[in-house]
Amino acid sequence: MSNILFCYKNFCESPSVITETWGTTNSDFGTSKLADNNLQSFWTTQGISPGPGTVANILFTMGSAVYVDSLIVVHNLNETGTLYVKAGDTNPPTTITYPLPILGNTGTSINFFSPIVSYNFWQLFADGTKLSEVTKIKEVFIGKRDTLSVNPQYPFRKEIEAYTILTESEKGQRKVYSKYTKSKWDFSYPAIDEATFGTLNKIRNYCGGSYRPLWMCLDKDDDKFATYMVRFMKNSFKSTEIIDGIYDVSFGIEEEL
Repeated sequence: MSNILFCYKNFCESPSVITETWGTTNSDFGTSKLADNNLQSFWTTQGISPGPGTVANILFTMGSAVYVDSLIVVHNLNETGTLYVKAGDTNPPTTITYPLPILGNTGTSINFFSPIVSYNFWQLFADGTKLSEVTKIKEVFIGKRDTLSVNPQYPFRKEIEAYTILTESEKGQRKVYSKYTKSKWDFSYPAIDEATFGTLNKIRNYCGGSYRPLWMCLDKDDDKFATYMVRFMKNSFKSTEIIDGIYDVSFGIEEEL
């Protein structure tokens, strides 16, 4: 079992230039939606036909080389689609290609690789021509991951929050609609060293507490598709220095929908 990893600094949020091919002319679904930390918004292609159909080609020019070992793309492609990222220091990038496997209808593709690489140009290619609708890219993460040296105390607590709507007709007929379900985790890290405590604080500070979401994978070796956009639960981060340089830390994480 691998340790829980967190991805939080996304270079796609502030690239030097984003160049799209076959993107929509509707700015409501433009490149600003590719890394806006909102899973409900999305970038789309122009249309199924005419032209290239649902093929998407998006080039991120970072402005300088960035260090990367993690790629995450949330999309509407199914198992018949093709998804990969090319990287390099020339435009178009041709140095290396990273496949992003599509697993059924999970809607999330991931590639955690090593060692860390450093390139300026990162190009996303998506081919959803088997779809009956335009290709939609909801979020793109290109960046590094932080894997802590220890896992939280096991078993950690996990909850499923379900929200349903109950309606009743004039004749007394009742119907229940499921609006959403989301997961929540409570993690406890007892007696961690100063380096691990510093990493957790760095992640929390970058996210502004619960202000900015991040990505979490529970076990990339067992199931890398168990990767979630999450958020620190408000005011949940607690820490105590039990002896010099040794800390007890606990916090809550909730899934972003």
